[in-house]
Amino acid sequence: GVHAILSFCTGYMLYDSVVGYVLETWVPGVGPVLSGEHWNYLGHHVLCGLCMLSARIMGCGQSAAMVMMFTGEFTAPLMNLQLIFEKSLEMKDCCGSDLAWVRLAAQFINQVFSVLYCEFRIFIGPMCAAHLTWDLFGTTEGRRDMPIWLSLSWMPMIWGVLIGSIPQIFVCVDILKQGMQLENNTGEL
Repeated sequence: GVHAILSFCTGYMLYDSVVGYVLETWVPGVGPVLSGEHWNYLGHHVLCGLCMLSARIMGCGQSAAMVMMFTGEFTAPLMNLQLIFEKSLEMKDCCGSDLAWVRLAAQFINQVFSVLYCEFRIFIGPMCAAHLTWDLFGTTEGRRDMPIWLSLSWMPMIWGVLIGSIPQIFVCVDILKQGMQLENNTGEL
């Protein structure tokens, strides 16, 4: 059971890396063109994958890895919905971008995603990481159950992912500041 969950999460990280950063940034004749933001997200996936892999190899830390995976990826389905709506709006007439409900649904998804992302990345994720840090270094059980070298390698990865999400937090805060843009009488947003 534990190995299956860790394998699933590792597979998800690989999938999300390919779909989100290779295909999304693909330039015909050139290949993927990654910006600083993309490298940051790709680094997030590498670090998460390393945590999953080390938990499987060492046979410890699985619960901690799953808690951090849950807090970090809780908003992923909404992020995928954002991508779907973004692409449908870019495709103009073929995908309903002329329909007011599609534009409003896209805004609604952005708002909900932004609230949840901020909640998880500002409050819940750091609280879980702080608890994990205390558990691994401040308790007898933590030091007994997980090798110190593994704890020392996990902490920069876990906190690095959280710190690396700060630019996206600012994007989400800006989205929340803008609020929903209601349509006027012409049907335009």
